[in-house]
Amino acid sequence: MHPHILVTQNETPGLRSLAHLRQSISHGHAQALWQRLHQRAEAHLHTPPLLPTTPLPDRDPDLTRHANPDYVIVQAAGERVMESALAALITEDRRYAEAALEQMQVLFDEKQWPEWRDQAHHMVTADLRTGQLSQALALAYDWLHPLLSTAERSILVAGIDRCGIQRYLKSVAEDAWWLHKKNNWQTCVVGGLGVAGMALGSDHPRAQELVDLSLDRMRAYLSIYGPKGEFNENVSYAGSTRLPLIYFAAHRYWVSGGENLLAQPPFPQTGRWYMHFTAPPGRMAEFGDSHLEAAPIASHYAALAAATGDGLFQWYYLTYPSRDDAISLPLELLWYDDRVDPVFPEEHLPRGAAFPAHSGCISSRANWDAKVTPSLVFSKAGHGAEGHGNHDAGQVCIDGYGQRLIVDLGSPPMYPADFFGANRYQYYNTSVLGHNLLSFDGEEMLGSVEDRAEITEARFNDFRGGCWALDLTGCYAGVKKVTRRVIHLLPDVIGVLDEAELHEEREIALRWHTADRSAPDAEGAFVVDNNGVQLVARILCLSDGDPVYQRAEHAYAAPFNQGRLGDEMSQRNESYVTVSLRARTCRWLTLFAVYPPGATTGRWTEENGGWAIDLDKRRLRGGVFDGRFAVIASPLHAWVMDLS
Repeated sequence: MHPHILVTQNETPGLRSLAHLRQSISHGHAQALWQRLHQRAEAHLHTPPLLPTTPLPDRDPDLTRHANPDYVIVQAAGERVMESALAALITEDRRYAEAALEQMQVLFDEKQWPEWRDQAHHMVTADLRTGQLSQALALAYDWLHPLLSTAERSILVAGIDRCGIQRYLKSVAEDAWWLHKKNNWQTCVVGGLGVAGMALGSDHPRAQELVDLSLDRMRAYLSIYGPKGEFNENVSYAGSTRLPLIYFAAHRYWVSGGENLLAQPPFPQTGRWYMHFTAPPGRMAEFGDSHLEAAPIASHYAALAAATGDGLFQWYYLTYPSRDDAISLPLELLWYDDRVDPVFPEEHLPRGAAFPAHSGCISSRANWDAKVTPSLVFSKAGHGAEGHGNHDAGQVCIDGYGQRLIVDLGSPPMYPADFFGANRYQYYNTSVLGHNLLSFDGEEMLGSVEDRAEITEARFNDFRGGCWALDLTGCYAGVKKVTRRVIHLLPDVIGVLDEAELHEEREIALRWHTADRSAPDAEGAFVVDNNGVQLVARILCLSDGDPVYQRAEHAYAAPFNQGRLGDEMSQRNESYVTVSLRARTCRWLTLFAVYPPGATTGRWTEENGGWAIDLDKRRLRGGVFDGRFAVIASPLHAWVMDLS
């Protein structure tokens, strides 16, 4: 009986019924969600259906010009159909059903919407867009079912079959690569068609086959998560955890209740992991192939909170709205459970944590304030060979009072055609030279999973902050030893000690990419200013040599300056501070102090064998003392790391 996926016509223990859904939207956050969805459904009545040529605020104009069915337009079209369908189900207003039918008919029309596949994915018959649209339209069909005539149902099933299911089954017969590789293609395509099979049910003759093709693969996919919830791709792509979550949420309805898989590993663990790499006021750690300032994808935390009863997940969901192209009002409304009270993470979630698996990410923050915190440090070990990863093992980024200060450059302005091939590291965003790292003669890091950095020490304290040590030796060719140690002394001071020992003299360079165009003076001091938040820094050479300090900037050079559809990429001319010298060994200490807007800044100056600065009526010292790296505010408020 329809509807039966994510909302049921009849009461079933543990599942959301249509009657309960209608009752829940009378108050609180569910009412606010419903009002937004209802308004959007009403607007759909008065706007033409979306086409591959439709411009949208967050859509790349070049992709619009090429009429490419990219993620943004496909997601918008699918959401439009689901919004109208759920509004029709809740209100029993036939007008919303007709709006959903109108958009679906356009999606079925090969003249208006030639295919459910991105132009860049011509190597496969079915791709991410096939999965996105098949899932969205099949869910909409399930919800619309009571309002449709027999003829309308036949038209919709036939359209989903022709545009989505048959292309998918043809790819399966061709043994498409995404059947075997555990990444977001598998969860989107295989998982999406699995959900489509569940939603269509007995109305499609191969529905059970779609479910069977998906279930074992989706269960096996969950093995990619680390013991502490670590995702096997970069942080930015970890938002794709919502895809297996959608799948297993739907599957619980498919089997009419039973085992609550969302409350079992890895979902709660990876939910916390992702929270650690969210920066106030609402963006993600920008490691790897990521979009600068991208908001977290948090809509699925409503389902996670409901499944686990964990108020931390409810807080995160309510605090950090997903970015516009990832919001799904229908799913949020069906998932949200107002019986779970939000719990603020302070005193319930550590301020600092290290996650050794996969990318080996590390996070340390002054507090869990959702809008602004005095300082936050993201770091990583890993190998840089993870999905959508860069040569960035050892990367350190610093935020202060809600502003980016020492930054990761994220992705190029658009994907180049060869970005995922042999030329990937010709683009500075992915190269070791585009990160806050040591380099030797400008050579790239090694690029296999085996060539990885390890976390050799990691200690955290909610009142003092954290310190960690990374052995980066395995990431470089021709080196004896490369290490990085980081101290984050709460609330606002960071020290980074880089050491390298080489087999022979080479050009050693260290880069710090800044949020502004800061330039160092002759002593290695520089100040980063982003919207009044200032980071006072100094790079100190503690080994022999005469280092050269300067500011430089990146540029894309032909032929590595074009997007995948041939358009020339815009030049951001991203700036960095660099120190370099020719030597066989180096020991460089970089000290940072974060000042809030309006504060009078100090300067790191030499004092008693170290360097000191005044900040908020405190005298802070950093340096290497008797073979130990230390940052000290007072005898009881300090971090000391042994260098032996």
